[in-house]
Amino acid sequence: MCHQTVCLIARHFEAKGLPTLIIGSALDILDSGQPPRARFVNYPLGFESGRFRDKSDQLGVIRTAIKGFEDIQEPAIQSLDLEWLDGWTMITDRERGKLDHRSPRTLEPQYQTDADRIAAEGKS
Repeated sequence: MCHQTVCLIARHFEAKGLPTLIIGSALDILDSGQPPRARFVNYPLGFESGRFRDKSDQLGVIRTAIKGFEDIQEPAIQSLDLEWLDGWTMITDRERGKLDHRSPRTLEPQYQTDADRIAAEGKS
């Protein structure tokens, strides 16, 4: 779900008296969505709650972020003092094809096995 939609939902819940907190990594989108309470984390999109497979970092991000329920009294976006520069390199490498070994996208259905194809086509 996009950050702006989440901001809109958060504003609705806040207006009903339910506190919300958004963790986001797209500062420009958070700014335009005007959330009631948000924490910005400088990690690549999709990794807002921590580094991939790094439970310690994920727990640290979440623990730090939820302090926003106490720290943020008026609508604001506060930056967390966290940065993952290698994450940005990973994303750049993936976009350049260095880390992405998936088959090219086509309009034709693709199956892992013949059994999958047969099941999908409804043939026995």
